[in-house]
Amino acid sequence: MKIEKIGEVEVVVFDNLSQTDIVKHCFTTRHGGVSQGYYGAMNMGLARGEDRELVLKNYEILGDAMGFSNRNYVTSQQTHTTNIRRIYEEDKGKGVLRDRGYTDVDGLITNVANIPLVIFGADCVPIFLLDTKKKAIGMAHCGWKGTGERMAECTLQEMMDAFSTEPKDVVAAIGPSIGMCCFQVDDPVVELFRANIEFTEDIVFDDPKEKGKYRIDLWETNRRLLADMGVADIEIAGACTMCDTDRFYSHRKMGEKRGVMAGVMELKG
Repeated sequence: MKIEKIGEVEVVVFDNLSQTDIVKHCFTTRHGGVSQGYYGAMNMGLARGEDRELVLKNYEILGDAMGFSNRNYVTSQQTHTTNIRRIYEEDKGKGVLRDRGYTDVDGLITNVANIPLVIFGADCVPIFLLDTKKKAIGMAHCGWKGTGERMAECTLQEMMDAFSTEPKDVVAAIGPSIGMCCFQVDDPVVELFRANIEFTEDIVFDDPKEKGKYRIDLWETNRRLLADMGVADIEIAGACTMCDTDRFYSHRKMGEKRGVMAGVMELKG
């Protein structure tokens, strides 16, 4: 993982995805856009209450910097589900330039070139999946609920069903999100993981600072879910959004007075 600055735009990119030369991709930071006030400056969320034209300008700025197909962005509509939608040519622009026509979608997959798939985060884990052989991509929003319900695995399975993806051909990246350093939870969250994740005891730890609380390693949980399916090439950003609110938005630290980052990936034409 490295942080690149292209003009005023600052983004996170992954070495393993870049080296394939198959996709354009990034995870945005707060820097480079035109958003104002507590949205400043690269809010990518059209549903956060900010002036729509400013957010659209951010998409344009990002697209120009990264070479994304600016009129073809397709976004998720995240409600912490494990629902995944396959994106086709006719979906171009949904969620940015025109109505989506769908709700409750936390994962997107496609094998169509020149469509940037967009998911959002402000502590939740963004997952990038690239099938290097079948030339297909998947993006997954994995909050604690999605992680505990195996969303990364669900998204990869959807690619296997739709595109005959083989996990050994997949390059994966786990983007900036809340780290174990900051992710304190209580019993109900741990119980969700225990009900669904067979290796929960490997990724849940007693909180060293507060009795009766726990810390969960979301990065390792998602890495292991993918690795157990056969994905070998997995890069973890290792950047905690709550630790670095100068660079990232954090729901836990900032509440509702914030923007959101976007994970974006597009197959090259």
